[in-house]
Order: sequence, then structure tokens, then C-alpha cells
Amino acid sequence: MAEDPRPEALLPGRELDPGLTEAFSDLFDEDLSPEDVAEAMQALQLLDLLAGAVLDDGVPDRSRVTWPETGRARAPESHDAAKRAQVRLEAAERRLRTLVQQIPAVTFMAMLGEGENEIYVSPHVEQLLGWSQEEWLADPFLWYWRLHPEDRVLWNQEFSRGVRTGGPFKAECRFIAKDGHTVWVHGEARIIRDALGRPEYLQGVAFDITESKAAQALSLRTAVEGARIDEEKAIARHVQTAILPTTFAIEGLDVKATMEPAAEVGGDFYDVHPTGDGPGAWLVIGDVSGHGLDSGLVMLMAQSSLAGLVRARPEAHPSEVIALLNEVLFENIRARLGDDHYITLCLLRYRPDGKVEFAGAHEHILVWRQATGKVERILTPGVWLGLRAQIGHLIEDSWLELAPGDVMVLFTDGLIEATNDFGEMLDMDRLVELIETCPVREAEAVRDRVLRGLVKWSRQPADDVSLLVAKYGEG
Repeated sequence: MAEDPRPEALLPGRELDPGLTEAFSDLFDEDLSPEDVAEAMQALQLLDLLAGAVLDDGVPDRSRVTWPETGRARAPESHDAAKRAQVRLEAAERRLRTLVQQIPAVTFMAMLGEGENEIYVSPHVEQLLGWSQEEWLADPFLWYWRLHPEDRVLWNQEFSRGVRTGGPFKAECRFIAKDGHTVWVHGEARIIRDALGRPEYLQGVAFDITESKAAQALSLRTAVEGARIDEEKAIARHVQTAILPTTFAIEGLDVKATMEPAAEVGGDFYDVHPTGDGPGAWLVIGDVSGHGLDSGLVMLMAQSSLAGLVRARPEAHPSEVIALLNEVLFENIRARLGDDHYITLCLLRYRPDGKVEFAGAHEHILVWRQATGKVERILTPGVWLGLRAQIGHLIEDSWLELAPGDVMVLFTDGLIEATNDFGEMLDMDRLVELIETCPVREAEAVRDRVLRGLVKWSRQPADDVSLLVAKYGEG
């Protein structure tokens, strides 16, 4: 028994618009195979789906969606075959012309070897460069004179290569538009040869790539600027760490120190200088506000200025040296750099008898006492540097005394403010616990235990970490 080729037999339960199946009833001839019917059904389903979006009334009709001379529809009856062919040719040319003119690019053709140049350019050229299609056709060399002078050599070289090889010719060059602005154009063309292999004409396409070029230029500038900044940061980090002392020779004091820079350049520093008037030493730890190259520059100012001051005034008290240092920094930061950075800093003058005189506002000085096995937290009263010109009347000297076996720890806030994955800070209490539970009391052992605790707590501290550990009764 032959299969029913009707659409409703193929898709039981699927109802199509009656007008649809009636309009295309001749698609289902009696002699069609089931495969042909299935293919026709797919076409009907597609028309049914698109009709509502494409047609005003939602009803597809063959006369509205097909050309008479295509598909299964029959061409109009005519005894003039030549006329029908001419009509079809004209219709095809219209469709091709419409297609070419609607392409969002300039299409062109140029004759070769017949004394003619451009024989066609699409109307889109006016949108691209401002001249109309008629103006371009009237002056076959207009395109060359509008080519940017710096790109003519490149264009000519690439064009010559394309002609020799038959193409494709490709180039990205600048053109000067009618209103004077520059347009980047990507052009591609190919030589079309005749039946004898002779070059007959050139055909190609050109389109605007100005935005793409601008994006590339921006990306390149960003990359270059990023590389420059990274190089400057690398230099600044190198300078920041290179000026810090790594070995210390202080009578009665075993000192170990380190500075762990963060990803961005900061302003941490520590230093140790002989007093010049005896076997004692100056110890300093400081932190410049903010991050970046300016903070690093202020740090260098503070370090170099302080080194000169303690050598010039070996008999001075820490408060006197800090007051002089502040005057230098205030002038440089505020008047010369026009910046608003400030410095927290503590300057200590150590004497071989264990007495330590200090001044300046910074983090607590921590002293692990051999006698108790506990850490003593010592405040550093004073004011920040760089905020006002005169601070001598606002700072005073304080004293602490080290007993044999005591360990003094100086640090910057990057240590106790380092956060873990949950946003919790290491804080002062945890730092004290690390020091108190250290099984070995040598300066190096205490320093390393604190650093290990920091690494365990925080993957990447957001700020520089400076740490100086000094054990009295050693060295």
C-alpha cells in the first residue's frame, strides 16, 4: 500500500495553516517519494514559523515569498524564450547590484591594459571617505592622491607584489577623507585573468578599520605604559631593598632584619648607624604612607637625610634628630613634590649598657623579657613626620632598658595588618604569641619564626613588611 504523501499524514497531530497547505498543494504530487514529501514538509514548517515575523498578516503565499522563475513554481507562459531569458538576466543583475551596494564595505573593479582605470566603485565609498560614487568614477586617480603620503610606498610595494603573483593584494593604509580626517582602510584585491591567462581586471574590497586601529594603538600604548611602570617599579623595589643593611656589627647586640616588599612599591625602611661618639648605635624603623613611586622616593629622602643627621650630630637626642629630619621632609614633600605623604618613624639610640633612648610615633616596640618569658609592649609617643614644619615642641624622648637575654622587636604595620583568606588581620596579639612561643631566642630564630607565621597567615600581604630583631647580650 502506497504511503500517503499528504503533510497531515507525515505529522499526525500537527496542524498547519490550511491556507499554507492549499497555497503549496502542488508540491505534493502523487508520484513524489516519501523523502521528497518530508523535504517539502520541512519547507512548509519553516514558512509557517517565519510567516508571522515576515508577513503583515502572518499568512505565507508563494507569490509573496518566491520569484516566479525559481523553485517548483512554473515560469509565466511565453513563446518568446529570448525575452524570458532577458527578463531573468535583468532580475539577476538587479539582485546582484543590490547585494553589492548593501555590503558595508567598498567594492571596486578596475580594468587592466585597456587605457581605463576604475570602472566601478560601490556607493559606500561616500560613507567611507566623503566623495560620492560619481566623483570617484570621474577621477580614476582620486584614490591615489588621497592616500596618506607616508603610506604610498607600502601601498605601491604591496600592489606590485599582488600584480606579479596574481594576488591577493592586501594592505592597511591611511587615507585622507574629504573633510580632512584620517581613515584607516584595509584593502584586498585580486587579479582576474581572461581565458588566455592575461590580466583582465582587478576586483577587490576595502573597509574602514579606523576603530580597530585606534583600539590597537590604545592597547599598544597601554602595554608600553604598563611595561614602563613595571620597569620603574622593579627599579624602585631594587633601590628600596639595596640600601638596607644586611650585616650588623654592634657591641652587645645581635641584630637581624629583613624587608619583604609588597607587589606595589611602598615606603618601608629600617637602618642601623654607629653613634660616632662611642660603641653604641642608632636604630630606626619607618613607614611612608601610601604606595607607589612617590612613597619610595620619600623613603629614600628620609633614609639619606637621617644618615647624614646622625653622623653630623652624634651627641644629639633622638627627639632633636627627628625634629631636624621633619624640617627637611616637610620642605621636600609639601613644597617641592606638592604631595601629602607622611611618615611614621621611631628612632632609637642604643647604648652598650642596655639603655635605649627613643622618640617618634610608630608601632609599639616589643621586648621579650628573659626574666618573665613574656613580651612587653612599649608605646612610641610622638607625631608623624611631614605634616607640619615644626614639631620639636610636640615630641620628647623616652627610655627603655634591656637586660641580658632580652629580645627587642621593631616592625611596620604591614606585618600585623596582613590578612588571611577570611579577611582577618594577623594583629598584635598573634605577633606577640609568635614571639613568646619561639623555642630559640636568638635574633635570627625569632625573625624567621615571625616570617614563617606571616607566610602561613597571609598568601600575599598588601603592604611592605619590615622587621628588625635585636637580642641584647650578644654580638
